[in-house]
Order: sequence, then C-alpha cells, then structure tokens
Amino acid sequence: MLRTLSSRFIIRPAPLYRKQARALRYNRRMAEPIPLSEIPTLSLLYKLNRIAPIDDDTSPAYAPNATYNDKISVIRQDITVLAVDSIVNAANNSLLGGGGVDGAIHRAAGPELLDECETLDGCDTGSAKITDGYRLPAKKVIHAVGPIYWSTKSEGTHAELLSGCYRRSLELAIENGLKSIAFSALSTGIYGYPSEEASEVALETVRKFLEEGNADEMERIVFCNFMQKDEDAYFKNIPKYFPPTATEEKAEENAEEDAAEKSTDETELAAKLPDAPTAEPKDPEEPSQKKQRTEMAEDDFVVVDKEDAKEAKDDAPKADL
Repeated sequence: MLRTLSSRFIIRPAPLYRKQARALRYNRRMAEPIPLSEIPTLSLLYKLNRIAPIDDDTSPAYAPNATYNDKISVIRQDITVLAVDSIVNAANNSLLGGGGVDGAIHRAAGPELLDECETLDGCDTGSAKITDGYRLPAKKVIHAVGPIYWSTKSEGTHAELLSGCYRRSLELAIENGLKSIAFSALSTGIYGYPSEEASEVALETVRKFLEEGNADEMERIVFCNFMQKDEDAYFKNIPKYFPPTATEEKAEENAEEDAAEKSTDETELAAKLPDAPTAEPKDPEEPSQKKQRTEMAEDDFVVVDKEDAKEAKDDAPKADL
C-alpha cells in the first residue's frame, strides 16, 4: 500500500521498529519444549549401546540398580526447552543473570525472573535458591552457585562446594514437591571446573542422595549438557556410579546382532531422541542471517521524503580513496 503513494516519496527500512518486530517474532518461534517422556533414561541408553560399559580393569564404585538407572537421564540439549518440573541454573552469587546458560535461562524466562531474583539477596557458593520458571516450560528454576575452580581448589573446598550445589538443589526440589529436575553442567564453563572432575562429583552426590532414600518420590534426575566435552565426561563416568544391570549388559552385547529384533517401543524412542544443539543460544534480538531478509514486513518501513533523503546523502562524508 505504501508503494502506491506519490513518487515524491521513497520507502526506507526503519531499523528500530524492525529490531523490535524481529524480537517479537523470535519469541513466537521458540523451540518446541521437550517432554520428560522423550528424555532417555540410563536403562534405555545402555540397551541402545549409547553408553559403553566400564573398562574391565576398573570396578564400579556402586552395585547395579535398575530402579536408579530408570530414574537417571543424560542428554545434550538446551536446558531452556526441557519441560520438566525444575531446571538448575549455573548462577553467580548475585543471582541477577550473567553469560552462558545463566543468561539463556533469564532470556527465556522473561524479565519476571530477574524481578524475583532481586528479592532473594543473592546466594552463597555451594548453595542454591528457587524461583518460578515464568515463561520457561519448566515450572521452577533452582539457582545453584558453583565454585570457581582455581581459587577453591587451592583451599581444598572445590569438590565439597560443588557437591553442595547438587545436594541443596535436590533438597529444594523435594521440599517443593517437584518430581523431576534437570541439572546444567555446574561450574564447567567460565568457572573452569574440569568436566571429568565435575561429572564425578555430580554423579557421586546424586548416587549417595538416592542411597540415603531421600529421593524415593523423585521420578527423574536429568544431567543436561550443552557442550560435547561435558557429555563425553558423563558418558565416561556414568558406568562407575550407575553401572548397567545384568539385563542391560546383555542387551549391550547383543545390540548389533539384535538391532532388527528390538522392541517397537525402544526403536521408536531411539528415533525420537532430541537432536543435540549445534550452536550457542542466540539473543532474541539477533536473528539468523538466513532469515533477516525474508522476515522484513511492510510494517518495518517508514515513508521518507525524497528531498530529505537527497540532502542526507549530500551531507554524508565521502569515503577516503
């Protein structure tokens, strides 16, 4: 319609409005939530031969337990799309947002999350606090403050503090009647905790918590990793703390031979396993290059007088040759 106006006018994009419009469109095309039913348990991952058994030279630290293996999951995914009762944010002491997964969770949850966090008066390292999930598919967000590796290691408190994050998060979930919880890889980002060491602390803390009978009502505990290095660390150490049962081991040994004879349910679920993320979550105001041109709508333009446009062009500085 604008293009039928007098030839006295030209059409020029309005950057500010276009930026706001793109942000709104981004929110409308948020990734589909992943329900708990599509997050694989250790039992299934063992049967599908996705997790290799422990080395023959190494003995598991704990006995096999089918109930625990049905309760524990590991997945490489954007934690903000998991439709679980609670997700655990890798927060800082202020609880006011930051980079990495912390910033991604705050952006996905909306400004209401920051408003509630401002009332919590921060959080000590090695502990956690809980808020609502707001616009996230998760009902609650548990904000755990992990240790900075190089400073706490010199004091010998790094493992204790990291373990405290996992234990307190589980306690908060149970205290609030939550049946499922998904942990991000706490402290393994800018805080520098080596992924292998961190995964061992997480796995052992959760195993001990289960052994104490504290999580009988918990339906699922998920280790959600965004980085490949973190997932590799979990896959390496899981058999030490949650070894396969005899049935699962037999299924592993026969996985290739019996692939065609697997149950329909297992085959279908394997095909539905969520794809791992391939890029960092983008800021809502930074759409992909591919869609920049196709998303430009007529309401992203303003009418500019030709004479004004000519004057602006004449006044523009000439580039140096």
